[in-house]
Amino acid sequence: MIREKDGIHFDLEEKVVADSRKASGDVNIVSHAHMDHVHQGDNPVVASELTRKLAEARTDKEFESFESSSYELIPSGHILGSTAVRFGDERKYLYTGDVSLRDRAYLNGFQPVSADVLVVESTYGIPAYRFPDQKEIEAEIRDWVQDNNNPLFLFGYSLGKAQKIQHIVEEATERPIVAHGAVKKMNDVVEEVTGLDFRAKPYGENKDMLEDNAIFIGPSRFSRNDGLNKFVDKVDGLKAGFSGWAAQEAFRHRGGYDRTFPFSDHCDFDELVQLVEKVGPEEVYTHHGFDEAFASYLKREKGINARALKQNQASLTDF
Repeated sequence: MIREKDGIHFDLEEKVVADSRKASGDVNIVSHAHMDHVHQGDNPVVASELTRKLAEARTDKEFESFESSSYELIPSGHILGSTAVRFGDERKYLYTGDVSLRDRAYLNGFQPVSADVLVVESTYGIPAYRFPDQKEIEAEIRDWVQDNNNPLFLFGYSLGKAQKIQHIVEEATERPIVAHGAVKKMNDVVEEVTGLDFRAKPYGENKDMLEDNAIFIGPSRFSRNDGLNKFVDKVDGLKAGFSGWAAQEAFRHRGGYDRTFPFSDHCDFDELVQLVEKVGPEEVYTHHGFDEAFASYLKREKGINARALKQNQASLTDF
């Protein structure tokens, strides 16, 4: 029996709870260190060492590891440390967490493994979200940075996306880079636990660099800050947004961006289909994003027993 409540709950011989904030089970999975997936309780967690270190840095609490050979961690290609988890004896369950098949910047994509039951996020689970080849996207980013000598203001999630953007920008130019505090904090943690290195200086102390031709890296939510936008206008800056939602033009207008790039840490529609086919499950549960549409597609076009998880529904027979 599987249901979505606070996280994804698997009621098996052991109660397994994945990516909950407060709900606890016999086993608690933390797939990655984005805060909406980090367990707030004191239970030991199934997570990669890197995810635990990142989560500890973000929460100022210690995470004890749940040690069991029954839970196989597979890098999911979402952010540093992110993992899918395969578990179960005769019947194998695969929980992907947030997932991407494509290699990006310094991060390798997910390599699907077989399972009887697949629980997969479906953020971009409709055909409208098909992304260009990743190498093309990254080449376009480098070209845009090199072609525009204005101050540039680039926006993506502070942990994961922002570091990949910096990596690409550093390949493209020697121009100074300054980072919003939220991004700089995550840079420091990533540098400490991975060996990656970023040259961005703190925004607050180096804001004047943006009056010349420096490049700013900030969290997506900051793109609509009134003070920031007045400063962008003052220095004749250009704003760029990085997200899978950029596959649709509305994303550019919502963020007030001059340029957008469909740079995503999730699978696009075709990659979700490819993932399901490679796993070869008997049953698929979808959640988040276009969950109902993607489940319907799998059932209609691929003949797979698929359903969208809904709050407190327990099994495929409940739909």
